[in-house]
Amino acid sequence: MSRGAHVFNRASWDERHVELSVRENFYRVLEGEPPERIPWLIYSNLLPRGREERLLRNKGLGLVFAVTPYTVRNERVSVEERRVGDEVCRVYKTPVGEVVTRVKVGLVRGAGESWVVEYPIKRDEDYDVIEYMIEESEYEPNYSECEALERDLGDDGVIFAWGDYTPLMKVIVHLMGFTKFSIEFYRNRRRLEELLKIIDRKEVEMYKIIAEAPVDLVKVGDNVDSMMISPPLFEKYLLPYYNKYASILHKGGKVVLSHMDGRLKSLKDLIAKTKLDIIEAFTPPPMGDLSIREAREAWRDKIIWINFPESTFVYSDEELRAFTLSLLREMAPGDGYVLSITEDPPPEHYWRGLRVVTETLWEYGKYPIRV
Repeated sequence: MSRGAHVFNRASWDERHVELSVRENFYRVLEGEPPERIPWLIYSNLLPRGREERLLRNKGLGLVFAVTPYTVRNERVSVEERRVGDEVCRVYKTPVGEVVTRVKVGLVRGAGESWVVEYPIKRDEDYDVIEYMIEESEYEPNYSECEALERDLGDDGVIFAWGDYTPLMKVIVHLMGFTKFSIEFYRNRRRLEELLKIIDRKEVEMYKIIAEAPVDLVKVGDNVDSMMISPPLFEKYLLPYYNKYASILHKGGKVVLSHMDGRLKSLKDLIAKTKLDIIEAFTPPPMGDLSIREAREAWRDKIIWINFPESTFVYSDEELRAFTLSLLREMAPGDGYVLSITEDPPPEHYWRGLRVVTETLWEYGKYPIRV
């Protein structure tokens, strides 16, 4: 790894440790109590391990892990997989037919782990295969990983149980892509809505299992962006499912969040009507179109889990520090907020940007915020 301007200057770092752990500060926010510091977190898979990672974590950067507290069995479906170059082709074979997907892997850092280049639903008959695969799937509890991960992580961060995308978003993200969905929505809506009902029935089974899992946080998808999901679509096809799944999870004492990392200005009032406890990965400008102040006004009873806009990592050190301070000013005094990295920052600016933000939050991120 290059040791350019982003190398840590040990002498510039205050070696004191926070009185409360990352986990303790996070849970104070969950419980509506003032934290010692605004929690600062990063998805574990976005933080390469090593010396610089350790120094960042010593300055309050915590880890976020996802765990799946169930297994899915489907003995009537076989999968054939082959890899050619940087593409993996999977053929799902069932008694009613087969579907094919192709996924690009081996992407450069900052581009995610994989990218779908061919979705399984391409023709009308593919609906039959996908519906069969979903209906024949059996969900079973698998809680051991939750307990092991909680034990291993300790106070260094938090974990959440991964549920799944809501039916509409699952169709768009995993089963047919947005272009095909747009065509089907206008030409084949009856069949599309039948698929949504089948997905929903299975997800109810899944969330009942998750509701009993030994984990406090549960994520319900979803990568919401108003450029893809209009207010009418959200109101009819997302809002009822968020509220249904949240009600199931609340009975199990769970805190429910959803990943809404896109442009949300036109959806903010509908999001306010959800039973979600946390709006996670909320991305303010310059990438999102809704300011922190506007979000707080709309979602007074929700925790706002902010994704630090990754495009700002290309700023100079001084500009990035100033931007971080401007976010803190909007959050002041800091009640009901979490700050995090939930998306991929530009790799060429990764360590330098993460260091600047972490140093700034270490200096100014104490509660109550005074910038």
